[in-house]
Amino acid sequence: MRFLRALLIASLFGAAISGCQSSADLERLNDKFPASEALSDGSNVIVLVGSEQAANDLFINATRRGYQLNEKTELQALDMFLLDFKRPKGVSGVVAIGDMQSMEPSATAGLDHFFKLQYQEPAQAPVKGQVYANDLVDWPQSGCAAFSSIGIIDGYVEASAPHLSGTEIITKNFSGDVRAATDHGTAIADLLVGPGKLRDTRLYAASVVGTESSVEGAGVYELILALNWMQLQDVKVVNISLAGPYNRLLEKTIKHAARRGMIIVAAAGNDGPTAAPRYPAAFEDVIAVTAVDRSLEVYSQAVRGAHIDFAAPGVDVFVTSLDEGRYLSGTSVAAPFVTALIASAPF
Repeated sequence: MRFLRALLIASLFGAAISGCQSSADLERLNDKFPASEALSDGSNVIVLVGSEQAANDLFINATRRGYQLNEKTELQALDMFLLDFKRPKGVSGVVAIGDMQSMEPSATAGLDHFFKLQYQEPAQAPVKGQVYANDLVDWPQSGCAAFSSIGIIDGYVEASAPHLSGTEIITKNFSGDVRAATDHGTAIADLLVGPGKLRDTRLYAASVVGTESSVEGAGVYELILALNWMQLQDVKVVNISLAGPYNRLLEKTIKHAARRGMIIVAAAGNDGPTAAPRYPAAFEDVIAVTAVDRSLEVYSQAVRGAHIDFAAPGVDVFVTSLDEGRYLSGTSVAAPFVTALIASAPF
């Protein structure tokens, strides 16, 4: 994947910034995240194993130690099993991870970290009609044919939205909600497909953002399920608008998907220029995208670092969601431009 990423960078952008960062022992970076944002469910421990036998053995041994199995899912596309346990009262996350890996040495265990959508509405909306993004990336008026199927892992996408008509959109909900409160997913779809955008393609939309939290985001469990579904559908290029702490479970899942040919593009994060790297964008196998404005100045809230691969319009970008449209800023707004560019390249 490292070679592929270098090839994409060299061939798609002449002045892109690229870099790789080791993920060894990055669990310590979780300390840099507020406790209220770091975990989706602070009472759980999540485990990946490579066989059903290992999953069954772990279930038996963990139950004996007081762990309660919430859910077990076979990740058919990734050749793994995903288990979600509720920890016994008084057992910390660190202890739970150690327990799981001692009971099943082949297991990868971690916590259910929380990943947020990376956007905001500008405090003062630009003058209506101010549209610069398509011109900045030299997007042809007629749009471009897609050579790859594309997917987004985001909020709910309203497939019947008028501006998305003409594009086949396949949706699957992993959030537990019939329809999420945010229309961010619909806005991101608008930046990817439709008139003047990508055409001749199918869009797979995985909804992972629920309404249980006041902060729009998803747990790592939902992200892993969505990536497995994308792989089952043979989606080649996947856009992820969420960012959060380092998580070893998500890293392992992404490595598996990348080895099978999936190209993953992710928002770099909006936690500020001095913030630690955000994931999944900072993983070695992911293309990290930051945001710039119409003057090519980097978005003031964007995460910086040598892991950033591309910059794209992401400040006061006009999007059509479920109404007449609005302006959004953030690295999640910039990522779809890179995703579209890759999907339109005949690699």
